[in-house]
Amino acid sequence: MKRTLRSQPSHSPIRFNGPMPSYTREDLLELAGAKSYDRGVHYVAQVEEVVLDGRTVRGTVHGTDAYQVELTPLRNGMEWDCDCPWAEDGNFCKHCVALGLVHLYNADHGVETPRAPDLQAYLRSLSTTDLVELVLEATDASPELRGRLELRASAAGYGSNDSGADNADSAGRSLVEAALRVTGFVEYTEARVYADRVHEVARLVEMKTEQGMATMAEELARHAATLLDQQAGVVDDSGGHIGEAGARLLDAHVQACEIAAPESRALAEWLLDLQLDGTGLTDPQMGDYAGVLGEEGLEHYRRELFEGDTGETANSWSTGFLKSEYAREVGDTDLLVQTLASQGSGAYPGIVSVLDDAGRGAEALEWAEKGLSEGSRHVSGRLVEYAVQAHRAAGRAEEAQRLRWEAFERNPMVYTYRALHRDFPDDQWPTVRGQALTVLSRSAARRQARHFPCSLVEVLVDEGCAGEAWVAATEHGCDPHQWLRVAALREKDRPEDAAAVYVHAAQERVVRVDTSLYPEAADLARRGRDLYERAGQPEEARSFVERIRSEHHRKRRFLAELDRVGL
Repeated sequence: MKRTLRSQPSHSPIRFNGPMPSYTREDLLELAGAKSYDRGVHYVAQVEEVVLDGRTVRGTVHGTDAYQVELTPLRNGMEWDCDCPWAEDGNFCKHCVALGLVHLYNADHGVETPRAPDLQAYLRSLSTTDLVELVLEATDASPELRGRLELRASAAGYGSNDSGADNADSAGRSLVEAALRVTGFVEYTEARVYADRVHEVARLVEMKTEQGMATMAEELARHAATLLDQQAGVVDDSGGHIGEAGARLLDAHVQACEIAAPESRALAEWLLDLQLDGTGLTDPQMGDYAGVLGEEGLEHYRRELFEGDTGETANSWSTGFLKSEYAREVGDTDLLVQTLASQGSGAYPGIVSVLDDAGRGAEALEWAEKGLSEGSRHVSGRLVEYAVQAHRAAGRAEEAQRLRWEAFERNPMVYTYRALHRDFPDDQWPTVRGQALTVLSRSAARRQARHFPCSLVEVLVDEGCAGEAWVAATEHGCDPHQWLRVAALREKDRPEDAAAVYVHAAQERVVRVDTSLYPEAADLARRGRDLYERAGQPEEARSFVERIRSEHHRKRRFLAELDRVGL
């Protein structure tokens, strides 16, 4: 499947001007990115069979496999196609870069690129009989093509010679089964081809419905959706292409149901079985089927789901989800609350939202406070916010402050501290702040490792409290990024302390096997040197520079960075 990039590089618009390439190496770099471009340069020698077909250049690029590549410059972008996994995800890959570079080289050096035969003109020149024979020859060599053409023939009304309805239905089922049958395993790179087969089946259903054969179309679609769902274990649909085709098939089924009006109880049972026992490759939604089920079908679905034996294969999460979706669809708030409540305290935020949307705020607040009273250390922030805002709106400021403090004590983090600050007036805040910092200090002392992030340090840095932040970081520790922020605050009053932090951070970056950190390490080293000098310790500054250059004298890139910053 071809990909198109419409946004063009600002420095050089991509155009096509006859046989010459209408793009530049800079265009390829911008389309691919530096990493893929560099890899593409190394694949230039692997490009073969380059041909021109109108504005399109084609070629084969040998890598892990032999990849077929196409490039077509457009008026305001580039269209490309490659069957490698990276390009399948929509990226301009190294194989595209390699072909583009070869085409540019040939044009620059007068190497003529062969032109592909004009297949369209040739096929138009054939008689109908010759064209049919040619296509049939191709179907003999490609069962995939034969299957797709048979589906299209059936969709167009060219079915079995026996026009009986039973035979037509049987023939249609056979075509569907052949199209969806999987031999072996459908790899990721083959998933698009299999998805095309599913699209052909969906097209067949759509055409049958349009031709006035909605009953046949409904039965074919139901059979096809069941078969497709059974293929989940033998296809790699991580790209979602088969699922997308399956969604089209289900849409076609719903359209057929709207006209055919199948027996509602049977349709409800099929739908529920596929939802509970299916693999998810086809994912029918109650919202799509509610209209065609009707009142009788919906009631039968409800009895089967809520009162019947759903079987051991259905997990409790699936059952709970389907129950909640049913309740939402029929607009039964009480049933929805009951269903969500059965899923435990984790569903309480959802219950609060449902009741609030239904205009039942008092009940929503009851459930929010129920969740807060039952909750563990990590209660839902949504419950806290709802309860606090509800109490504030009712003029119960003290109750809102109590809930906010309890939430902070349970989970003393930066965001709960900030929320606490927002809910207390300025005249009360100094006292509350002192109590909150005590809680944060106790929490910091319980951390598993000193190099983990520290909420106490983060709060003090946010508030610009240089001295308190330094004491907290020294006593409890914090992560490297927090240390740098603490040092930045410390520079003004105690530059020698900040210098020691920068020097340590610079050394940490140099010892890692990552040359991309060298510029930052050099900048940190310069800041450390400057602060030592500002603190009246020029000997310490000189000694540090000599020491870091001596210890890392074999790292020429790092030494070059030190030269850049004047060290």
